Amino acid sequence: MQKMRRAFFVEARDISNRMELLAIAEQSGLPIDVIRTSVDSGKAHASICSNMYKSVELGVKSSPTLIFNEGRQKLSGNVGYRIIEANIRELLENPAGQQSWC
Repeated sequence: MQKMRRAFFVEARDISNRMELLAIAEQSGLPIDVIRTSVDSGKAHASICSNMYKSVELGVKSSPTLIFNEGRQKLSGNVGYRIIEANIRELLENPAGQQSWC
């Protein structure tokens, strides 16, 4: 993704063009045949649609959004790393059957 962003924003390459995308992917050492097969079969598009459906289902309204605890907990926007760490630590260290502070 970083190379795609660089190609678009810095090098002014047309990343909407499939051949350009494949060239960037190839330069990045990605498996071009796998990418072509995934796009041509519709599998790549289906995956994107699935992700979009899931985001609607989970109520994701901004980016980034971190979802924990089977969707019961959301951190959205510009959240500090200490807040993220505290939430993850609480989920990992919380004994079974006990209420979470998150």
